[in-house]
Amino acid sequence: RWGLKNPRPFPSPIDFPRSLLAMAIKVGDAIPSAMVHDGSPGTKVDLKDLFAGKKGVLFGVPGAYTPTCTSAHVPSFVNVTADQWKEKGVEVVVCIAVNDAFVMSAWAATFGETSVKFLADPGSEATKALGLTFDAPPLLEALGNSRCKRFVMGLDDGKVVGLNISGEDGKADEDTYAAAALGFF
Repeated sequence: RWGLKNPRPFPSPIDFPRSLLAMAIKVGDAIPSAMVHDGSPGTKVDLKDLFAGKKGVLFGVPGAYTPTCTSAHVPSFVNVTADQWKEKGVEVVVCIAVNDAFVMSAWAATFGETSVKFLADPGSEATKALGLTFDAPPLLEALGNSRCKRFVMGLDDGKVVGLNISGEDGKADEDTYAAAALGFF
């Protein structure tokens, strides 16, 4: 028996932060309930509700205004027309990043009129719920806090039907761009 006189020889799961225990979402899983901000901190949306009963795409980026996110990742989605998404049955396309709602709204405006919805995950609630926290030391030094891994997932009625995460299973950044999302459907 373990106790004060005979401590555990190894830490228990309760000794670790939840973010270290979270398993990454995978194909076949349901998208978890997680609140994100739409345009302002007072307007919150639950990802689970957003994708319920719909085909959709959710993609995450490490940060608004960061070089690759701004020059390649987001434009790959913005350049897909609403009709191209509709041909695949996709009703909603969402970008999330660990930024505040004001930054995400300003960043969205730089892309002009688009069918992509930009949602903020300021406290990393959605990122943690998805198990997609990116906290490598160089990133922490450059951006100051944990961020979202670069990923793309296809969803059908809230269930993951396709998922690519940059840096995992041999996937490159390009494997998380719109072409991959279109291939999920």
